Amino acid sequence: MERSQSGTLSPSSLQSQRQQQQQLLIGYILSRKKLSKLRFDQFLLLCKQSHIDTVELTHDYFKQSNVRIPQLIIHKLEDDTKHDSLNEKIRSLSKSSTIILDEFESISKVLNRYKQYSLLDSGKNHYIVPPFIHVTKDDNKSMIEKMLINNQISFPIMCKPIQAHGGKSHDMKLIFDVEHLNDIDKPCVLQQFIDHDGVLFKVFAIGRDNYHIVRRNSIRNLHDHPSRDTISFHSSEVSSSQAAHELLSTNQIIDIMFDHTIVNTIIKTVQNLFELNLVGIDIFIDRNTGDYAVIDVNYFPGYEGITDFSTQLFHLCQHLLQVS
Repeated sequence: MERSQSGTLSPSSLQSQRQQQQQLLIGYILSRKKLSKLRFDQFLLLCKQSHIDTVELTHDYFKQSNVRIPQLIIHKLEDDTKHDSLNEKIRSLSKSSTIILDEFESISKVLNRYKQYSLLDSGKNHYIVPPFIHVTKDDNKSMIEKMLINNQISFPIMCKPIQAHGGKSHDMKLIFDVEHLNDIDKPCVLQQFIDHDGVLFKVFAIGRDNYHIVRRNSIRNLHDHPSRDTISFHSSEVSSSQAAHELLSTNQIIDIMFDHTIVNTIIKTVQNLFELNLVGIDIFIDRNTGDYAVIDVNYFPGYEGITDFSTQLFHLCQHLLQVS
């Protein structure tokens, strides 16, 4: 740093320091896979063009003396011990003036599927939540059968891991009868499967009042499924844009229309319940009743099919920072 002979900062250095102090800083903590999938380099370029500094937050970054604290942090932290101390650092910043996108308290509402579904069920408005039960490690087959009967849940049923985030959170099973209840992995959520003509609507929200609906293939109607054997699958095998699985229909895709007004109401309700800016909501329409069903909520999803995600994320950050 340039100093005068008297040891004080030169006018140019003082001006540079003031500019740095005044310039906004956005920090981010995302996996390499997430950075690539989201084309995050485009977001960084938009920030640079708008004179907003960016920095990847690491353990080493916070060890620096006189470290600059970001005004906003974008994150999807990995759920492992390696990141625990970094998690705690970001949690401590959430109590300051730093904006955390999204807050840990909000994210915690979706991480446990049973708690997530219970919250969805408590606030349902213009949608249903297919009946579900929580199965613990201590519940035996007889107890599970009794819970299914008490909650009026009939076969086939979905078996979903209790944890809604992490490596095995998307490993699902379809159970077709009582005899195969031993196939479930505990703890889990068991949920009524509802025929929905093999069509799923993935709603991607980027802030409030900004959402995108992407139509995806989904599990075909199973009312006449010939086999009773349990089917194990990863959710991406039946709902990603490249999905190809025995559970998908081989028939011509059914043309299903949805009501934007209803979907808009559902999104507002769900976002208010979970207080998330970056959220994905899985919705389908019950083929027998026409009801709209919410079956999963995910924080900071992959936004597959949203070509200008970086631009919209940038606009959201501008809005939160109240800059133009």
